[in-house]
Amino acid sequence: MKTFSLLLTLVLGGHWCFAGQPAVQPDAGVIGVGEWSEPVSDGDGHTLQGRLVVCDDRSPSASNHARVYLELQHVFKGGFSSIIEVYYDISGNALNLELRDGHDQPVPQTPVTLRGPSLPPCWITLPCDAMVRLRGDLYHLSTNPKPDGLQVLLESGNWVIPTNAAGEFYLSGTFTPAADHPSALHYHVWQGTLKLPKVKIPPPKPVKPDDDLK
Repeated sequence: MKTFSLLLTLVLGGHWCFAGQPAVQPDAGVIGVGEWSEPVSDGDGHTLQGRLVVCDDRSPSASNHARVYLELQHVFKGGFSSIIEVYYDISGNALNLELRDGHDQPVPQTPVTLRGPSLPPCWITLPCDAMVRLRGDLYHLSTNPKPDGLQVLLESGNWVIPTNAAGEFYLSGTFTPAADHPSALHYHVWQGTLKLPKVKIPPPKPVKPDDDLK
């Protein structure tokens, strides 16, 4: 059960892509890169693995969100491997992440009420031996005033890591894409669950007025 209130205003008649947007440089402000998960093969032998990447997106013009990315790799195991598709819908709890401390205990969530558009799902097409980076946080939503720290705002919860907080913080979880949606391109739809290894998120430091982490 979610411990925060999320109010979404549905936007009708508009379809827009949110995966892999080029609005910021992919490696700008990277503060944590997780290990690759164990490769998972589905019943047809198609193999996928994933990892988490976290960036600090705090600057005078930003909303103090942590940018959380899910990277997926279509693992080539030799021989012939066809194109696969992954149904990506972060609003459907396919990406289930949790923040824990250095003692592997859940970090309490921060209650928040938000309004914003509902992100539409999309298909991710991966040729053999290809990789893709997908935005995993609810970056289109913001809070006012901005939190004093780094906000980790996900479909599975909301956390704020205070500036200069003591201790360690780790983000981890699972990715289980829905497999009951037929592909319009009729490629193979990958099925399974990736257990994403934890990625360390260091406590944020104060942002100076002239800092530009984006």
